[in-house]
Amino acid sequence: MTTPPDDSPLNENQQRRLRGTCEHIDRILSEIENILNETGSEAAFPSYIPDITAAQQRVVEDYIAGVRVQLTRTLDRQKILKNPPAIPISRAIRSRLYSIDIAAEEIKPRHMRGFGKVSKTAATELNIFAGELQEKAIELHEYIENNAGSRECKL
Repeated sequence: MTTPPDDSPLNENQQRRLRGTCEHIDRILSEIENILNETGSEAAFPSYIPDITAAQQRVVEDYIAGVRVQLTRTLDRQKILKNPPAIPISRAIRSRLYSIDIAAEEIKPRHMRGFGKVSKTAATELNIFAGELQEKAIELHEYIENNAGSRECKL
């Protein structure tokens, strides 16, 4: 992070607080965008009931864009530099794939026994299901790792 100019009307702590608050608001706006986009996704377990029209969604998206303009404008007026992105997308995806691998491991029969007896049929099905999930996570992880940094990498 580079040091902002000395002529900023806010001291360093105030600048950091303002930048942090703006970043927090932007993350909330991203969460709202994710909520809006869930209805168009192929989520297996959607969380939200789509109860707004396409026109209402556009209004919300316009509002989000407007708030983001205000966030940026305010930081610019205060001569506060935005923190550059620090996490490569490939690393973020890989870390989530590790989480999928762990979750799949935890549904294997040896772990499920802690919740009660697991029949042989269920144990077989759980092992197959967990193995398939782990295999898919490993395949995608390897793909991302082998193609990270390549702008042409398409999932």
